[in-house]
Amino acid sequence: MPDRPLPDVLESLAKRVANAVAGVLPSGGAPELRSRIDGAIESALARLELVPREEYERQLAALRRLEADIARLEARLATLEANRPER
Repeated sequence: MPDRPLPDVLESLAKRVANAVAGVLPSGGAPELRSRIDGAIESALARLELVPREEYERQLAALRRLEADIARLEARLATLEANRPER
């Protein structure tokens, strides 16, 4: 079992996968197997460390701003180096 609770969307996905797997298990048997499969699915999903789309978009915007800042600073440095008096 994961150390932290799964977000609702992952919990729903885990249940859907577990139900699909249960459909191929022998009927009436193997509740312990299903429990172990449920735990394995939840654990695998928890390890994915997924982030909400909004957080991804915020981080992507921040990265693009940083890339633009770096490009401006590189251009400024190139200009300063080109105009530097020779020693």
